[in-house]
Amino acid sequence: MNRYSIKMRASNKEEGHISGAEKLVPEEELELYCARLLARALRHSKGKPDFINLKIEAVAEEEILRLPALKVTTVETSNAGEGLDVVRGYLDRLGLKRGEEILALWGQSFSMRGAMLLDADSLQRLEPDRERGIRATYMDMETADIARQSACEGKNHFNEALVLATKVVSHPNILAELCISDDPEYVTGYIASREFGYVRVTRLKEPGSPMGGRIFLFRGDEKDREDCIRYLQQQKVLVHVG
Repeated sequence: MNRYSIKMRASNKEEGHISGAEKLVPEEELELYCARLLARALRHSKGKPDFINLKIEAVAEEEILRLPALKVTTVETSNAGEGLDVVRGYLDRLGLKRGEEILALWGQSFSMRGAMLLDADSLQRLEPDRERGIRATYMDMETADIARQSACEGKNHFNEALVLATKVVSHPNILAELCISDDPEYVTGYIASREFGYVRVTRLKEPGSPMGGRIFLFRGDEKDREDCIRYLQQQKVLVHVG
């Protein structure tokens, strides 16, 4: 049985990017999820789009890598400063001694469309296009239809981030991922790694801030980098959640 990758992007001239989502669904659910993603684009709190793109691609089952979701830990913090201290602690746990510099570079990723790919030791930026960054794509939850339906009808920050983080850090050359959402109403962020799983930090920015971005911390040589970018941008992944 084939599946289909569906990617939705919506924007308007005033706000720029409004909404984006993707699914990896069985053929018999293709029309249903196209309609749900279109509805999500049209009903976003950022406004009405004047451009919506739906990209649909057939995916053979043998192309799909299945992964168990990362273990989840939640750390409660009362402000962004406390949240950043938590992230510093986890960077130390990974043996990364330039944590303060990594956090400073994280701020530079806020204007990027994708993620910053950063050498974890030299802190050299490795993404081929520094404006676009690296976009991890072709992934979804492998779970019951009712959960996928819920994820389509409204943005589920936690499930979508857990799926993305699970895919990203499963690559052997990625040490960790750091992420803050650019949603002004969502202040929770995370650091994820194979070593300690997915760590939700309940406040990594202040309410109302539109700033958000992500870093993939990489360790390896040039050949490893090329393989890693290919994996992040092209490998089809289903993540079992629950």
